[in-house]
Amino acid sequence: MLAAALLLTGCTSASATMEQAVGQGIAAVETARLVVQQELDDRTFTTTATATLGDARRELVSAATTVSQTDVTGEADAAYRDEVLTALGDGLDAVNDARDALGGVGSLEATVPQLEDAADGLEDVEGGP
Repeated sequence: MLAAALLLTGCTSASATMEQAVGQGIAAVETARLVVQQELDDRTFTTTATATLGDARRELVSAATTVSQTDVTGEADAAYRDEVLTALGDGLDAVNDARDALGGVGSLEATVPQLEDAADGLEDVEGGP
């Protein structure tokens, strides 16, 4: 009985950790999307947008690190971990592209759909395996 309880707690803990990281990723990508839109609408300072995108990047890296270090106990959790890492990576790519565009590399307008797709991808994996 105790072994079953420990096993169940371990699975729940892994899933809960990954779900929390997904929430962190969604918040980071949506914040990045908002600041990009504000920059495009000339409603924020570029330095503020750059700092906000830097914060979003740190949150995504932190979430991905947490997920990559999460031990799983079954195939479903392992598959979920892979899906979450892919979605977080897509978010990180989108945020990096937006930050690069603020620095003159690429188009800031082009990052809006990329950020939207990244947020959608994270929302798709929200809720666990």
